[in-house]
Amino acid sequence: MSYRKYIVFVFTILSFSVFTYGQDASFAQFFSNQLYLNPAYAGNPKYQRASVVYRNQWLTRQSPYMTYGVSYDRFFIDQNSGLGVNLINDMQALGALNWLTLDVMYSYNVRVAYNAQIRGGIQAGGILKSQSTRNLIFPDMVDPSTGQVAGSPGYSGTTRVMPDFAVGVLGEWDIFYGGIAVHHLLEPIDSRVDDNITKLPRKYTVHVGSDINLYKRYLIRKSLIFSPNIIYQQQADFKQLNVGAYISYLNVVGGFWIRNSLGLSNSTFVFTVGYHNVSYSFAYSYDFSILKGGFRGLNTSSHEVTFGVNFEYKNRSRKKVHTIKSPKF
Repeated sequence: MSYRKYIVFVFTILSFSVFTYGQDASFAQFFSNQLYLNPAYAGNPKYQRASVVYRNQWLTRQSPYMTYGVSYDRFFIDQNSGLGVNLINDMQALGALNWLTLDVMYSYNVRVAYNAQIRGGIQAGGILKSQSTRNLIFPDMVDPSTGQVAGSPGYSGTTRVMPDFAVGVLGEWDIFYGGIAVHHLLEPIDSRVDDNITKLPRKYTVHVGSDINLYKRYLIRKSLIFSPNIIYQQQADFKQLNVGAYISYLNVVGGFWIRNSLGLSNSTFVFTVGYHNVSYSFAYSYDFSILKGGFRGLNTSSHEVTFGVNFEYKNRSRKKVHTIKSPKF
């Protein structure tokens, strides 16, 4: 990317951050980042769970978007309660705009029938938003005849801390599962310029899915699980519909998603492959977008890697643990 285009790109990002509503970071592997998707997932699995995620968007554009995070959750007390913590860092334009979020969540599971249960969750935390000019290139730093960059912009920036809350609920009935989550419940103040206040709008998430054993009719022990899923998200005027499916055989999982930004003529195709067992899981996703005007190739591609480790509980009682079904990735 030329310096002139890079300058325009950076100022565009900063302009959007000031004059429009902020949008949350997004992941291609929704269910590898369950605590980020819905706080009711805290403590849901049968094991203690720790995971890390790294996402790099638009790799050929000098990595202007990078998101990474860590999470940990477990059940406790009566094995119906869950506790989790989630840390996400979203860096844009090489650090010109940075969002660091830390959340703690609690959930509780209620079994309402032999094949149905409900799990509710609450979340509390904070967002540290910072803006910096440290890595930016301004027009007066570029020699118009040679294109070389000289000097430094110096350092200036702002930092803001915003308390944040969320709620969520999960449900399962037979082979079907789903949930609803509301993030930024109190719409924290994002920026304040004179008398103009910009709030971080609520984000609504609705997700539903099903696990279908394609081998069940043949009465054999091995499972070939087909898992179609739909996720709808809305934040202010931004609306996104995600439709996808996974195929799981033994410990190997493959998935395909179509992500459509409603009203923006933008569709993203996501391919995922992963491996999981009772001790650990690993998955890689590649996605690219088709924007208005056609395929943009590697310029819009993203890479996402997740790794998770499960730990057995010590001195766990023999009481059966009830968990809500969900895809692995």
